[in-house]
Amino acid sequence: MAFSTPTVLTLATLISILLPVIFFTGRYSNGRSYADKPCACKQYGSSPQPAIESWRSKLIPKSWKKRHPYQGKQGPVVGLVNGLYVHPIKSCKGVRVEEAEVLSTGLKYDRNFTFAELLDPKGEPGTNSSESTNWKFVTQRKYRRLANIRLEIWVPDPESPDYSQDQANVISQGILRVQYPDPSGGSPNTGFKTFDIPYSPTEDLISQMGYTMQRLTVWKDCPDALLIASTTNAIAPGWIGEIQAYIGCSKPLALFRVAAGCERQVFRNAPSKEQLGYQSVVGFVDAYPLHLLGLSSVADLDQKLARAVPEFKESSALRFRANIYCDGPEAYAEDSWKRIRIGQSVYYVVCRTTRCELPNIDQRTGERHGSQPSKLMKSYRNIDPGAGLNKACMGMQMVPARERGTIRVGDEIEVLETGVHHYISQ
Repeated sequence: MAFSTPTVLTLATLISILLPVIFFTGRYSNGRSYADKPCACKQYGSSPQPAIESWRSKLIPKSWKKRHPYQGKQGPVVGLVNGLYVHPIKSCKGVRVEEAEVLSTGLKYDRNFTFAELLDPKGEPGTNSSESTNWKFVTQRKYRRLANIRLEIWVPDPESPDYSQDQANVISQGILRVQYPDPSGGSPNTGFKTFDIPYSPTEDLISQMGYTMQRLTVWKDCPDALLIASTTNAIAPGWIGEIQAYIGCSKPLALFRVAAGCERQVFRNAPSKEQLGYQSVVGFVDAYPLHLLGLSSVADLDQKLARAVPEFKESSALRFRANIYCDGPEAYAEDSWKRIRIGQSVYYVVCRTTRCELPNIDQRTGERHGSQPSKLMKSYRNIDPGAGLNKACMGMQMVPARERGTIRVGDEIEVLETGVHHYISQ
């Protein structure tokens, strides 16, 4: 059968438009029915997230412990970085990495995406109007099963035999691979479905994919963000509806990405723009660019839990979803840090992390405990008058002193300045 030249051109145009859409949104199925390795990419980090090292970590050599702590150039060197985690989709499983690039927004690949539900014009969940753009971010606080959504980060690999600067995965600076439990059944470790989305879509790809800019509510901020998929769209990919069913969301659900130039500015406890030399901003993290947690502090909580609630096995540091886990300092030593050096970079430790009920969710299973460890923490970690009554604190929030840097597992932590913290609420 012969085709005329206009017909051939029309077909070619149609294929060029549909191919990226099929590539990024149409390929999902049980398990891995297509090649595990995305074209021209290599995996960054490990997923699903492994258990973090014990607080008595083998990472710290005996020779180091013998001189711990010792005096650095400007202050005592108190410990090492034990673990680094990024969470590409807010409230979904984290990815453990050995090295991370530090940006003004925090660790690269951390909380660049979030799920959101649609609110009615009065701010209440429930509308299905295509004219409303009142989207509000959601987390495990409301939908605990988000903890069971696994993520893989695949970045361009120039050494890959199929690498090309014109390759779709390279143009989009890699892909985010998402695995979610099949809502029709299965345990948390079986029956997964998988789909890929471009990590940083270009303007051309945004147009081809039909992504749109929508207003998104994140706490008290309302930034414009890139809507990747939503159940309000009649031609939405099947995965968004299946995730909606799996997490138990009865409202319209969407996946958003932080849009370039639409980050949320950070004030409150953060250093000023004049002090930093740049304006501190964040994507979809709750408050500040970086979250640090001392493993000795978690170990102390575990010991208290073992005495007070014997049936509660262990709190697990991963329940606190920090970026940086440090090993070496005494329990809660980080409470007084004001400025520290990690590796070659300096960070302002701006305030304590006030804890909601999210640590009650087991990050391995998505199961929620009725009260612990939050109840116990409130009994002895209500230590910051600025946080308000009945607010436990665990971990510290940080802002990079420079807009770019690198942090690695094994980096030394030097305390440059200590002082008193007073949390400023939103």
